[in-house]
Amino acid sequence: MRRAWIGLLVLLIGSEIIGILLGHIFFGLFNKTVPPAVLTSFNKGTAYAAFLAYGIGAGAFIFLWALLGVYGARFFRRRKETA
Repeated sequence: MRRAWIGLLVLLIGSEIIGILLGHIFFGLFNKTVPPAVLTSFNKGTAYAAFLAYGIGAGAFIFLWALLGVYGARFFRRRKETA
């Protein structure tokens, strides 16, 4: 496996971990703010699944944004001056 593919795989895994952690953290915030009287176990379960799904989407967005930065960086490098 080429080093570039390993780097992209590490970037993808790291981005998805960050996204899932974000979903879990925001579900904790949701869980703290919504009163237990209006929250059923079904709503809690589906909300957790939705927050994790949004976290996976956020991880994919982070991955694509970082990938754009990696591939776009070559356009912002200084050119070597030939003398």
